[in-house]
Amino acid sequence: MLLERLSEHCVFAFLPELEPVWGAISVLSGERVHTLCTEIYGAEQLAVWRRKYSFLFETYAAISEHCNLSILDYLLDLPLEDISVGALREIVLAEPPEEFVWRQLSLGYFCKDADKETLRKALTDDTALDTAYGWVADRCGSFLAFAAFVRQSERFITEFFSLAADMQTPALEAALEQQRSKIERMYTTVCEGSKENEPLAFSQELMGKTFRNRGPYAEFVFLPSYLLPMRACRFFDTEGEHKRQLLFLTLRQFSRNREDKVKALKAIADPTRYQILTLLAQEGPMRGMDIAKKVSVATSTISHHMEQMKECGLITEEPVKNAKYYGLSQQSAKALLDEIAKDFEIVL
Repeated sequence: MLLERLSEHCVFAFLPELEPVWGAISVLSGERVHTLCTEIYGAEQLAVWRRKYSFLFETYAAISEHCNLSILDYLLDLPLEDISVGALREIVLAEPPEEFVWRQLSLGYFCKDADKETLRKALTDDTALDTAYGWVADRCGSFLAFAAFVRQSERFITEFFSLAADMQTPALEAALEQQRSKIERMYTTVCEGSKENEPLAFSQELMGKTFRNRGPYAEFVFLPSYLLPMRACRFFDTEGEHKRQLLFLTLRQFSRNREDKVKALKAIADPTRYQILTLLAQEGPMRGMDIAKKVSVATSTISHHMEQMKECGLITEEPVKNAKYYGLSQQSAKALLDEIAKDFEIVL
């Protein structure tokens, strides 16, 4: 663990123990962003884990459109010096089942009719379970998987952290050791950037987006990660004990190949998606339901468009309480334009 306070409000931390957690999320998501887990562990080992944790993989696949990375949001409840996979596992398992499910599926955001009392009853009552499934049926194609997630959340949590534990291997340690120079470079970047800019503005610059929730935060923590399945990921809390922002930043270098660039251009070429990107550029972060009203399409249709643009890295996603805000990834959009200009030998 590397934990260094850069100023009164800024901390730089590299927490290698969390890498298997990010690895588990990446594998469960089908390695859509990178294939580092296959490179580190091998396809055969990943297949073994899929068989060993079939309940986890099948359940996650069914609820993945609803399930974000909120399981790591629990890190905000821990003092920085106490963060570990074991401590994270304990605090998640201590959460009442209905609270865990509510938080993971963002039910307060996705369905106005959802309520925690019905969800609590759904743990044992089939009628209540039917009602609860109605909240997510348009985005979760398996009633049985949803029921398993609601009624066997402890098993889901236990298998998730068991998979993460299995991924803590010498091979991972060796891969992380090879990232030492990149960690040092990021440390220098954060040191210089946090001195030259106000922490929130610097965080926005690193993520290439304008934040919907702007604090105030008592502490800004910058955390490099190798297996992070995205460019950056932000967790924040303005009401809890710590009132801080955790900003995870990838150590990987991003460069689109020809196929990726064509995929991004196809995403932009769709009239509705182009309208959404333009709207986000003009208005800043917005909720899916508000975007749907602006462009006159169904909320479920917006979700489909967002998923395609997320895969291309064109938009960002930020949970704020029970809502999820989407924004234009200015950093990614600029990089795409620069790459196209270079390919076409255009001087901008």
